[in-house]
Amino acid sequence: MNRRGILFIIIGLVAALAAGISVYALSNNVSDTAIAAVQPTPLPQSTLDIVVANGDIEPSTVLTNSNLTTRPYVRDSVPTGAFTDTAKLIGSTTVQTIYSGQPIIDKEFFDAGGRNGIVSSVIPQGKVLAAFPSTDILNSTGAIQRGDHVDILLSIPISGTARIDAGAGTTSQVGGTTTLVSQATLQNIEVYSVGTWAPGGGGQPAQPGAGQKIVTFLVEHQEALILKYVKDSGGTIDIVVRSLKDGDLVKTDPVNIDYLVDLYKFIGLPSTPTP
Repeated sequence: MNRRGILFIIIGLVAALAAGISVYALSNNVSDTAIAAVQPTPLPQSTLDIVVANGDIEPSTVLTNSNLTTRPYVRDSVPTGAFTDTAKLIGSTTVQTIYSGQPIIDKEFFDAGGRNGIVSSVIPQGKVLAAFPSTDILNSTGAIQRGDHVDILLSIPISGTARIDAGAGTTSQVGGTTTLVSQATLQNIEVYSVGTWAPGGGGQPAQPGAGQKIVTFLVEHQEALILKYVKDSGGTIDIVVRSLKDGDLVKTDPVNIDYLVDLYKFIGLPSTPTP
């Protein structure tokens, strides 16, 4: 075979290879175009304008237009109980703090008849606020703060036939003389506020000032009666603050002079001689 024939063969192979590459590239391009044509263009997500807080809103606040605004939310993420119309919320009173931009839902307010600063709006159902004189040493130092959980201790003179071991299943009684007895009463009750009350303050306590300083507890109805009796008993009252990690009720024994004598051996008994 001469050199010219070999050259024609080489040119033919190169042309065939180029044609194959072109066909492959063209087929891939057509395939990609067909796939792109099949895939649908994503549709924009549907949104809904809902009512949100236009700035932080404190508890016990009567809602006005200035407190409210609207913001678009994706429909699938709209909270249950959200509102779309600010007019439906005007005049309602908030139950808890609502932060700026937070959606307002139906559990965060109630109809207080347009009254601002109404404390009953922030009291959980089944509980009451009970005011208590804060004359004990610990509270007078300012150590007790809103949100603390405390125990109430009472020292009271017991005389006659009053029992000092109620619930112990015994019949022990104090004799005819009077003895001072100390015991824990209510335990783990929540401090709602400390200081004189500030009307219209959104449920917040005022700064300590003139007048009688009080501590307000958030308690159940029966606990409020116990607090009243403790307050009216004429005994000495002290408040102790609990650890935030300690929510258990503690069983305590009443303490009187006999208890201390036995516990700390104030009086030494004569030793029995060894026979």
